[in-house]
Amino acid sequence: MGLFDQVNKAVIDQQQVNNYSAVLQKSGISVSNLKVANQGGKLTVSGTVPDMQTAEKAIAALRTQPGITSVVNLLEMEDLTSKNIKMKVATKESNLNIRQGPGTEFEIVGKAAHNSTVQLIKRMYNDWYYIKTETGIQGFCAKDYLTQV
Repeated sequence: MGLFDQVNKAVIDQQQVNNYSAVLQKSGISVSNLKVANQGGKLTVSGTVPDMQTAEKAIAALRTQPGITSVVNLLEMEDLTSKNIKMKVATKESNLNIRQGPGTEFEIVGKAAHNSTVQLIKRMYNDWYYIKTETGIQGFCAKDYLTQV
């Protein structure tokens, strides 16, 4: 891809963000660091929202847009690091996989031992958490395998 193509793509990408941001603003919804990608009607959206209700409203508003057939929701909740929320790994017996992204299709970057404690950094809309282990490994895991301490 040449320089002109890169500039043109950046302009188109920014216009998409502006268009979808306007849709959200009209609905009274604020998404910080909004990023969108529309590939053949499949809209992938990421950014930061204050709570689950805002995320649900944002996705509902975006689904109503012409040409959108589905929405991949990668919205995340605000950073919770300062709240120092501790979670216990609640797997049956095995270690918990920690992944590069919020889904099983992402590479495993580490593990947390059964019954160990991790710190909750962010809640993801799609039932995944971004965590940090006692040894400093950071990544994503399914919320079903954690309980609050």
